[in-house]
Amino acid sequence: MRLKFVRTAPRGTIRPSSFLRRLALPLLLSAGLAGCGGLFGDDGPDTSRPVGAVVGPDRNERGLTGVGRVSAAAELEALAGGFVMADEPQAALVARDVLERGGSAADAATALYFTLSVTQPAAAGLGGGGICLVHDRIERKTVSVEFLPRRAAAGGPVAIPGNVRGFALLQARYGRRTWSSLLAPAERMAAIGTQVSRAMAESLARDPEVLRRNAVLARSFTVNGRVVRELDNATQIELASTLGLVRSRGVGALYGGDGARTFSEAIADAGGRVSIDDLRNYRPVVKDAMGVTTDWGVLRLPSEDVGAGAFAKAVWDGLQSIPAGDGAAATRLADQTARQLGAPADLPDNMGSTGFVVASAQGDAVACAVTMNGHFGTGRTASGMGVVLASSPEAPVQGLAPAFLAPVLATRANDNALLFAGASGGSPAAVSAVQQVARQTLGGSTKVSAALGSATPGTGTLVNALVCPAGLPFGFPSCEFGVDPDGAGVGVEAIGQ
Repeated sequence: MRLKFVRTAPRGTIRPSSFLRRLALPLLLSAGLAGCGGLFGDDGPDTSRPVGAVVGPDRNERGLTGVGRVSAAAELEALAGGFVMADEPQAALVARDVLERGGSAADAATALYFTLSVTQPAAAGLGGGGICLVHDRIERKTVSVEFLPRRAAAGGPVAIPGNVRGFALLQARYGRRTWSSLLAPAERMAAIGTQVSRAMAESLARDPEVLRRNAVLARSFTVNGRVVRELDNATQIELASTLGLVRSRGVGALYGGDGARTFSEAIADAGGRVSIDDLRNYRPVVKDAMGVTTDWGVLRLPSEDVGAGAFAKAVWDGLQSIPAGDGAAATRLADQTARQLGAPADLPDNMGSTGFVVASAQGDAVACAVTMNGHFGTGRTASGMGVVLASSPEAPVQGLAPAFLAPVLATRANDNALLFAGASGGSPAAVSAVQQVARQTLGGSTKVSAALGSATPGTGTLVNALVCPAGLPFGFPSCEFGVDPDGAGVGVEAIGQ
């Protein structure tokens, strides 16, 4: 498959509609939600322990990389716990708790994503889409789940959202917790308020004007005209209402019946042309992940049928002539490869994307990258629903973001044990960076912290990675994990109860 980065920018017009009708319920709820956390169940994150407490004592001086300290015997007895890495700490803590309560990697990844929709709406809003690689240890199989933002049949500036559909499929196939329990923490955070983390504050501060131009975003993320800062409180009442519907009704709340009609009308109010049929007919695509044989195992990439897979393979082939530790050369190669395929030379580092990794002690893993096709996507929200809407894949620059999503897994050739899980997104450098971390840690003796530090010199790309050179599950004690030192994310270890 040859990638061709050619896009035309569709234009839409904003028309008035039934905004007040859909906004009435969220506004009515807002008066009473602050004191009603119990309405959302008891599945909130445990923030009583400091983040560092779940990372082994061998973490490096920056506190970004840990070494699992649970013995193999204890792991086999507990069959719970694992590792979580994300660009935003609160989402990582929610996922950690899911693992510690016996949830699967898919359960934890689902809870993590929906929390990110609250804490990282610029990259992980419900209106966006993404790709997840899923490693099933029992089946000895790795699949690519693709749920990217797609073009509406009638065109227009707004993409058909894929995230809710995608994570619903992921959790239905590979999860074991109840759907509602996984969405409850995100719903609660949006309704009662979220204490703004450093990662969230940095993301919001990148484009203050997009927040001020949209009434819903301004209400949630500005105070007297200034963007909220770290430790401020941010409440998203309209989004909480939507998350509550998705929690209780599943994907039908947005993609079926009256839910699809309401969502389509709300998108139309924002200038989009996503029809009821667009929503009803949207389906994620599941295919075998691409496998690339290496000296140390099999590198697993998105299916070559999607741009992210084709681009990842092209970059990997080019990297074989570059030293594993030369991040600058790898970045230049990735940029050059993108230009050769038709991308403009001045692509931004931040294209509204984020990546995260979850691996369970049993050896299952999920590596995901999601995108809004631009920071905050279109900068518009679905009327009365608080859903940030992604840009169409036809947008000239932002529409290229899906090609640079970089979930990566690696497995051992003989028994398919998990060796590596990494994720990033946002620019061509995201793809080369994750692959370089895998090359340095699995192909040599480089520690995760050093590999992350050298992978993306001078870019805003963030990488999260887990390395288990002895393989999961039996190599659990030797696993190292880390988040990019240039970001404000966190990697945590879940300890089996």
